[in-house]
Amino acid sequence: MVAPALIAALFLLLVLLLVRPAGWVLILFLFLLFLPGRWWHWKTRRFRRGLKRLKRGDAGEARSEFEAFLFQVAREPNFRRVQPYFNLGRSYPYVAAAQANLGVCDLHQGQPGDALKRFRAALEEEPTWVPARYGEAVALKALGQRADAEAAARAALELRPSYLAARLMLGSLLRQDGREAAAAEILAPVAEEGRDPDALLQALDHQWGIGEM
Repeated sequence: MVAPALIAALFLLLVLLLVRPAGWVLILFLFLLFLPGRWWHWKTRRFRRGLKRLKRGDAGEARSEFEAFLFQVAREPNFRRVQPYFNLGRSYPYVAAAQANLGVCDLHQGQPGDALKRFRAALEEEPTWVPARYGEAVALKALGQRADAEAAARAALELRPSYLAARLMLGSLLRQDGREAAAAEILAPVAEEGRDPDALLQALDHQWGIGEM
């Protein structure tokens, strides 16, 4: 669905083209058209800064940005309401994503217990947010709760069958439990794509297969 704000803007632009007003009116209209987008870009700046710092591996600085973003959202109850107007009708789960990224920060800092709480808080906010469900599996595995980790990885894969990290995580857990046939079935789509499951599994073990969310 196209954002209502975009539809209204296109309608007004059409009217202006038909009426053919003075040049300064068109310039003013174009300025006002882009102004809300710049405002939204400013509102989400802490979230984007957090992503950049997390990509650089600076979990401490990333945590500060995501926490500042969540504090800002908590003070602005209309934040969720206006999201679709700036995301072409889709409501990106900024709050859930910020919570999940805090969970990633916890994993980087060796705190899987805290990470698990963050991922579950993200799932309470947005139950279908696949990266958070996968993050839950990663944290559970790190805590030694293998059965629960397997269930979380399966849930993530059911929500999004194309989610490679969840498929690899599930295959890894099944292999480690000696269920080679089940693991081969899960990993078969990876091999069919011409990828090497073993190499990908090795990379997953080193870096959790998890980045920013």
